[in-house]
Amino acid sequence: MKLPAYPKTKPSGVEWLGNVPEHWEAQGVKFCYSIQLGKMLQPEPASSTDEETPYLKSQHVQWEHVRIADLPTMWTNKKERWQYAVRDGDLLVCEGGDVGRAAVVYGAPDGTIIQNALHRVRPQGKNESGFLLYVLAHAASQGWFEIICNKSTIAHFTVDKFGAVGVALPTPAEQKSIAAFLDRETGRIDTLVAKKRELIERLK
Repeated sequence: MKLPAYPKTKPSGVEWLGNVPEHWEAQGVKFCYSIQLGKMLQPEPASSTDEETPYLKSQHVQWEHVRIADLPTMWTNKKERWQYAVRDGDLLVCEGGDVGRAAVVYGAPDGTIIQNALHRVRPQGKNESGFLLYVLAHAASQGWFEIICNKSTIAHFTVDKFGAVGVALPTPAEQKSIAAFLDRETGRIDTLVAKKRELIERLK
């Protein structure tokens, strides 16, 4: 499906992004989304009030999908269960390993938190998590995370590095429309790929 091009563009000021539509605003992620790094693994209780709590780690987060079945647990206190909690619609982003890999989480068990290999990202104002997901996917495709995280050593996508990443944002309504369109198109492609794989297996 081909959409009409924007009539006017301008330099985004973001090195890996290039030109963007004239009305999009360039700014750092930290000015439009809140970023929370997860809790360090705690295998034993520290007090009698600590509770075993399910948690998500980087292996659970793949592009556009979060695995929520059979989660491991760690010990947490009441404050930590609030501070690191996830809810439907949160964007989870890998801090280590395949840095920047991201997906929006839905349906996690009640009380689930994140380990410190993940960032939990929530929009400020009316910005869209789904739009930022596709921005990060584009940054990954351009090799930008390899540059800012120095993959010659152990790569870490720290809160400071994440917050400083430049993005260019359209209006919230336009963010929502773009994310919804890309969701539909990627879903259609995934369906075609699945059918092709099924056909190949039958031919084998």
